[in-house]
Amino acid sequence: MKRETDGKIKKAGAKNQQWPIKATLLLTVLLTFEVLWFTSAYRHLSQSIQKERIDSIEQMSTLISEKLLLLRQNYEDKVRQAGHIIMDSHIRSFEQGRALLLAYDQLYLLAEDGTCISLTGEKIVMAESEEIRNLKTSDSVRTDFCTVHTKGDFWVFMSPLTDVTIEGKAYFGVIMLVDSNTYAEVAATALYENQGASYVVNQQGVIELRPTKSTANNYFGGYNLLNILRERKVDDKLVLALQRGIEERQEVNFSAKIGGETWRIQSFPDSWGNSIVITVPISITARTTFDGMRNVIIIIGLTLVSMVALALIWISYYVRKGQQIKLEQAKANLKSDFMNKVSHDIRTPLTAVIGLNDLLLHNADKPDIVADCARKAKKSGEYLVSIINDVLDLSRIESGKLRLSHTAFDMKELLDTVVQLEVYPASEKALTFRLDCPENIHPGFFGDAVRIKQCLINLTSNAIKFTPEQGTVTLTYREQMEDDRYTRVYFVVEDTGIGMSEGFMKQMFHPFEQEQSSLTSAHVGSGLGLAIVHSLVTLMNGTIHAESKINQGSRFVIELPLERTELSEAEPENERTDELPAYLLGKRILLAEDNEINREIVAELLTGLGFVVDGAANGAEALERFKQSSMGYYSIILMDIQMPVMNGLEAVAAIRKSAHMDAQRIPIIALSANAFEEDVEKSLANGMQAHISKPVDINTIKKLFVKYIR
Repeated sequence: MKRETDGKIKKAGAKNQQWPIKATLLLTVLLTFEVLWFTSAYRHLSQSIQKERIDSIEQMSTLISEKLLLLRQNYEDKVRQAGHIIMDSHIRSFEQGRALLLAYDQLYLLAEDGTCISLTGEKIVMAESEEIRNLKTSDSVRTDFCTVHTKGDFWVFMSPLTDVTIEGKAYFGVIMLVDSNTYAEVAATALYENQGASYVVNQQGVIELRPTKSTANNYFGGYNLLNILRERKVDDKLVLALQRGIEERQEVNFSAKIGGETWRIQSFPDSWGNSIVITVPISITARTTFDGMRNVIIIIGLTLVSMVALALIWISYYVRKGQQIKLEQAKANLKSDFMNKVSHDIRTPLTAVIGLNDLLLHNADKPDIVADCARKAKKSGEYLVSIINDVLDLSRIESGKLRLSHTAFDMKELLDTVVQLEVYPASEKALTFRLDCPENIHPGFFGDAVRIKQCLINLTSNAIKFTPEQGTVTLTYREQMEDDRYTRVYFVVEDTGIGMSEGFMKQMFHPFEQEQSSLTSAHVGSGLGLAIVHSLVTLMNGTIHAESKINQGSRFVIELPLERTELSEAEPENERTDELPAYLLGKRILLAEDNEINREIVAELLTGLGFVVDGAANGAEALERFKQSSMGYYSIILMDIQMPVMNGLEAVAAIRKSAHMDAQRIPIIALSANAFEEDVEKSLANGMQAHISKPVDINTIKKLFVKYIR
C-alpha cells in the first residue's frame, strides 16, 4: 500500500516538474513565432515605407521639375512678347516704349556698346555672361543667372532684337530681370513638414541654394554636398555615383544612413546646368503606415516601446545638438578668420607705434633716436589708418553705400600727385619708377579724382612692394577719344617684380586674397587693395584686367570712360603751405574736443605755429565760451562732432542762432573721426565751412586757416 502511495507521489512530482518545462518550451516557441512575425511585419512595413517614400520623392522631383519648366516658359513668353512688341511697333523713343510695355516689370534693353538701360532711363551693370554674348548671334530666348551690381542676383531672360534703334542708339536684345528668390522658392524648398529639403547643386557638388528653414540643414549644413556625404561615412560607391550623375546631368537615387537616420537622396538635372538634390529622412513618411507599425509594436509591449522611444528621442536630441554645435562652430570660425586677418594687419603697425614710443621714453635725451622713432611711428600710424580705410571702403562698397563724386579735375595734376607719393618708396628700394605720359594730353575731366587716385596708388604701391631692388615700375597713361564728349583713358601699371600664379589671378580681386608662397611671405598687407580697386573701377563703369607670370612681372590695365571739360584758370589749392602769413600769428582759436589727449595734441601743434588756443571739453562749453567772448575775439572754431552734453552739430546750430556779432561770419571747421562723404555733407549742411578727418594733418589745417582767417 505504501509502495503504491509512494509511486503516485513520484508520478505527481514528475508531472509537476514537467509542466514548467513544457510551458517554457511553448512560450519559447510562441515568443520565437512572435519575434519572427514581428520581424516579418516590420520588414514588410519598412519596405512599404521605403516604397511610399520613393514614390513620393519621384512625384516631388517631377513636380519641382514641371514647376520650374512652367515658370521658365512663362517668363520666356513674356520677354519674347516684349521683344515682338518692340520690333513690331517700331518703337523709336523710351516714352513710346513705356506706354506700350507698361505691363512689363524689370525690362531692360541691351545696347551694342554693352550698356544696359531700362525704358525709364535706369542704367545697370551686369556681370559678364556667356549667354549675353551669345545673344547677338541667337534667334531664340536665352536664360541665365547673373549678378547686377548694386541690385543683387537675378534670373535673367533675354530675347534678341533685330534692327531696333531707339533715340539714335542701336539695341540688340531685351532682358527681363526676375528675382533669384523666385527660382529658389521652387528649386530650394523645405519638404515634409520642414524635415526634408531640396538643394540646388552645381556640377562640382557645391550647394548653390538651400531652404532657410529645414531640419535637413542640420545634416547637410556644409559647403559641398559630396564632401558632406563622405564626412558622414556614406558608401564611397554611392557618393561616386551621385558625383557622376551631377557631372553628367543624369538622375541618381539611393538610400543611406546619415546621422543615425535613413535618408532617401535623389538627384535630377534642371535646365540651366545645375542639379536639384532632394534629401528626405524615411522615418517620417507615410503617416498611415506608421499607424500600422504602432499596432505591431504593441505586441512587444508598451513598456519596451516607451523605452525605445525615449532612447531614440535622446539620441536624436544629442545628434541634432551636436550638429547645431558644429554649425555654430563653423560660423564662429568664419567670423574668427575674418577678425584674425584684420586684427593681424592692425596689430602689426600698432605694435610698431607702441614699441617706438617705448624707445622714445627710454631715449628722451638722444635727439637722433627720438627723431628716428618719431618718423617711424608716424609712418606706422599712416599705414594703420590706410588699413582701417580699406576695411571701411570695402564694407561701404559691398553694402552699396559708397557714392562717387562727379567734379572737374586736372589729369596732369592727378598723375603728378601719384608720382610724388610713390617716388620716395621706390627710391628706398633703388627702383626705377617713371611716368610714361604724352605731353599733349587733355587735362580736364569730370569724375571722382580721389577714387581714381586711390586705384592708381594701390596698384603702384603693390608694384613697388613686390618688385625686388634694382627693378622697374612704370605708370603709363594713354587716352582715346570716343566722341565729341567722352574719352576712354587707359592707366597701365607695369613692374618687373615677382609676378603672380595663374591660380591666384583667378581670385585676386576677392577680399583678403593673397598669394601664398615663399615669394610673398615677407610682404605684409590686408589683401583688400585689389578688391577695392576692382570694385571702384566697376562703379566708375570701367574695366580692369591683369597679365602676369611668376618671376616675370605683372601688368595691370584700367580703362575708364571719362567726360571731358575745360578747366578754368584758378589758383591751385593743394600747394604745400610751409610758412604761415605773419598776420595769422597770435590769432585766437576755440578748440572743442572731448578727448583730453587729442585736445592737448592739437593745442600744442597750433601753439607751436603761433596761435593762441582755448579748449572746450564739449559743445555746451564751447557755446558758452563763444557767447561770453567779445566781437572778433575768436578768429576760427575747430569743432569735434561726437561729444557729450552737446554734440558738435548742435553746438554749431546754437552758435549760428546766437545774438553774438560774430555768429554768422566766424569760420567753423569740423574736426571728426567720421570721414565718409555723407559726414562731410552733414557738416557743411549744418553751417560749417570745412570738414577735417582725424587723424589731423597739420598742413591741411594750415591751408584752411590761410583760406578762412582774415
